[in-house]
Amino acid sequence: MKKLIMLLTLSVLLPVSAFAGGYRVALQGARMLGMAHAGVAVFGGAETVFFNPAGIGFTGSDNSFAIGVSPVISKVKYQNVQHLWTAQTHNPVVTPLYAYYSHKISDLFYLGLALYTPYGSTVKWDRDWAGSHLVNEISLRAFFFQPSFVIKPSDYFSVAVSFIVASGSIHYNKNVNRFLTDGNGNRTDITLDAEDASGAGFGISVAIRPSDKVSLGFNYRSTVWLRSRYGVATINNNPGFLPAHDHFSAALPMPAETSFGLTYRPVDKLMFTAELDETFWSVYKSLDIDFGKLPDTRMAKNWDDSFTYRLGAQYSVSTHLDVRAGYYFDQSPIPATYFAPETPSMDSHNWTLGFTYKMGKLSVDAALLYKTEKERNDSYDYYIEGMSAPRFSGSYVANAIIPSFGIQYQF
Repeated sequence: MKKLIMLLTLSVLLPVSAFAGGYRVALQGARMLGMAHAGVAVFGGAETVFFNPAGIGFTGSDNSFAIGVSPVISKVKYQNVQHLWTAQTHNPVVTPLYAYYSHKISDLFYLGLALYTPYGSTVKWDRDWAGSHLVNEISLRAFFFQPSFVIKPSDYFSVAVSFIVASGSIHYNKNVNRFLTDGNGNRTDITLDAEDASGAGFGISVAIRPSDKVSLGFNYRSTVWLRSRYGVATINNNPGFLPAHDHFSAALPMPAETSFGLTYRPVDKLMFTAELDETFWSVYKSLDIDFGKLPDTRMAKNWDDSFTYRLGAQYSVSTHLDVRAGYYFDQSPIPATYFAPETPSMDSHNWTLGFTYKMGKLSVDAALLYKTEKERNDSYDYYIEGMSAPRFSGSYVANAIIPSFGIQYQF
């Protein structure tokens, strides 16, 4: 009987996405963020190392270096009118960062090095809120190191191959279920910690610049599977029949991405760029957690591929100052009835502003992103408790304000 109770209890320990924030964090360059983060066909400065490594050959400098950070200030609100449930997140400020370096080896060969955080988020709800059986708190950090090798066989065309090495960590907490408590009436919860997640992938990019007015770009990054083999699970407020600690292994995909872009300069001072990105979230079919002592879990995800549409513009006010503006629409990959509060990702409208101030070889970049996510009334239907599957439904709204700051140096 004790083993049966443990099996029924642990079958609901982990939500569908115990490992992730559920969406891509597109904050890999303050300069490009000012133009809606559209950079695959914009070849200028060290940020090109991330957005389109093949474009390094068109940056016009032998060496270029860039660093930057983007503090994320976000909030999600939830309500269920039927049950009079309300809640909102208390997310700490997280700071995705980047560092890039490009080097001209010769007129034919170039090298790029990139360190960035494409996945990194924190969602923190109140303890014991209405959805605590799905999540109380979740935090993901993923760091990518990407060297790129570029060949430029002509003045109009270049191609690059990149290699990606990734490492990451996860902290996640939720209540075991809606009712379980210890002997003192305290809700039983589980914490998962993994510091050893790692993976690898590759990238291919193409840059074409047929004239000074037009440039085109393509970039592809493969899926990177972050795998943890030595995660630690801890049961808090233990009712007595569950192990206090366990270990687990799991894998989470950082999905493949493609980007196509076009940039046009009608006059020397003015530039327009458009970009279409596709993220292949459909690789995320399920999340499988393998424990040492506790029952393994197989959690369905079935996410959809999603698109992002970006438009940006830049105007050179003077030889020292460039100003930028942009807009992009970002689709949520989460299908209906799979929407859970640890991945509150809705379709979003995003507006950006930015500027660069140039002081000789040194440039200072700044941008501001305002994100509003469309209200979504949806549910999560795959939580199993005993022999039933109680839906967790409600309405979600979210917004974020994200400043971004960077420095570039060319020599």
